[in-house]
Amino acid sequence: MDMVFVNGRINTLDDAGTACSAVAASNGTITALGSDTEVRKQAGAKAEVMDLKGAVMFPGFMEAHNHLPMYGYLTEGLDLAPSKVKKMDDILNSVRAECEKTPPGTWIKGSGYAEYFLAENRHPTRTDLDRVSPNHPVVVFHTSLHACVLNSRALETHGITPETPSPEGGIIEKDPETGKPSGVLHDQAMMDVFNKLFFEDLASMSTHERVALCGRTTDKFVEVGLVSAADALVVPQTLEMYQEALAAGRLNIRIYTMNYALMAEPLIGAGIMTGFGGERLRIGPIKLFADGGMSNRTAAVSTPYLTPPYGKGLKIQSREELIKKVKRYHALGYQIAIHAQGDEGISDTLDAFEAVLGPASPNPLRHRIEHAGCLYPGLLKRAAGMNILASVQPVFFGELGDGFIEAFGPEPANQLYPFKSMLRAGMTLGGSSDCPVSQLDPRLGLRDAVLRRTPSGVALSPDEALTMDEAIRLYTRGSAYLSFDEARNGTIEPGKRADFTVMAADPREVAPEEVPDIPFTMTVVGGDIVWEGKA
Repeated sequence: MDMVFVNGRINTLDDAGTACSAVAASNGTITALGSDTEVRKQAGAKAEVMDLKGAVMFPGFMEAHNHLPMYGYLTEGLDLAPSKVKKMDDILNSVRAECEKTPPGTWIKGSGYAEYFLAENRHPTRTDLDRVSPNHPVVVFHTSLHACVLNSRALETHGITPETPSPEGGIIEKDPETGKPSGVLHDQAMMDVFNKLFFEDLASMSTHERVALCGRTTDKFVEVGLVSAADALVVPQTLEMYQEALAAGRLNIRIYTMNYALMAEPLIGAGIMTGFGGERLRIGPIKLFADGGMSNRTAAVSTPYLTPPYGKGLKIQSREELIKKVKRYHALGYQIAIHAQGDEGISDTLDAFEAVLGPASPNPLRHRIEHAGCLYPGLLKRAAGMNILASVQPVFFGELGDGFIEAFGPEPANQLYPFKSMLRAGMTLGGSSDCPVSQLDPRLGLRDAVLRRTPSGVALSPDEALTMDEAIRLYTRGSAYLSFDEARNGTIEPGKRADFTVMAADPREVAPEEVPDIPFTMTVVGGDIVWEGKA
């Protein structure tokens, strides 16, 4: 036995609700549980002993859906989060200041703004940005990562003109009077810009620089108690970065890849399947998109949004094309994950899954919906009948909830993200942040799964609130099941991985509002303490 943790409040989250004070691990695997005396006796004299000093241990928290490379990349640009920018001038002043200290012609990048948190309640435009950045190409990304805004230099660089048509599954907004691009791009149009910039920048980095980027970013994960991350948009370039970080010993969490279908052909051609890989880096599902995003009002819905652009959103691809792709990837044996937010997008997604599973199925490949915001009762019944899994983001309530009310109206907004009903119907849910769309910290997700409270204090459908114990299970047992990890993660039991999240207090024993203030004190991955803080 290599490591013994004693004097703790260890919550195994097993079926019996076992609690104890000590756990031992050898070669990354849990070997014993019990009292301090019992476990010390089994461990022997050579084991290293770590005194938890009464701290609370859980199975390691797992992120079921995030964008780790994007997070690391964007955090090196301007921070335009609602906590930092309140009005349009705040964005423009940040861009101006960056331009003044950056050589002309160099890209200026920022992220995190949301128009409904700005005093003007609108997106910036090309014209706004041009006033402060005549000599630099500028892009600012919406918090949803489903939209961005370019200035004129950036539009020119990307060849976007008044004659450029919107791509399939995307929107290039045009000024209704002049026909010129406003600078605002949605979904696939935004992704075309992001991918070009990101891939070019990755390619220009040395191996050491890419490893450092990955290492810095995974460090942020372990600081908030996370032992693993399902990266929801993996492409060959980011898979290579993960492999480089793994070889350099800088991949200090576990990565489950969700492989972007548009760039997954090399993976498919090589016969590399869901589950292939090792302890730290493993291939997961093929990732598809059914529709746009709710926070930028492009999720495909049956009732028009109450806010600009006032439409019914957009579908990234037709229902028929989605069904065709699901049939192909299912036949090849891949798990499939589909981004679906609006009720129309979810309906197409369920049609596609039903085409391969039928209306009732055990869903052996564990096909899953990412987000599932507008999972209204009829759609929920269909999803539960096929045992479809879902990765959910409770933190959306606490960060984006007021925008949902504005876009949908109060009554429909109360039907969004029906977590309690999903669990009652038998669906398995994994907890996540969709970082950098929302803050990474799982304590915020725990709070918001219970309170469902918007930034202005409105509680959306309190009947759908989870208990704190249910919320914790989203980030442990639930997320483990979504990535086929339930035999190794999700509970603290002999034979499972020694992956632990340690907190100074038990979130179940304080008011939900106080959970974000509970310090993380330790994160353990494979028996190794990868981060340690102070209570």
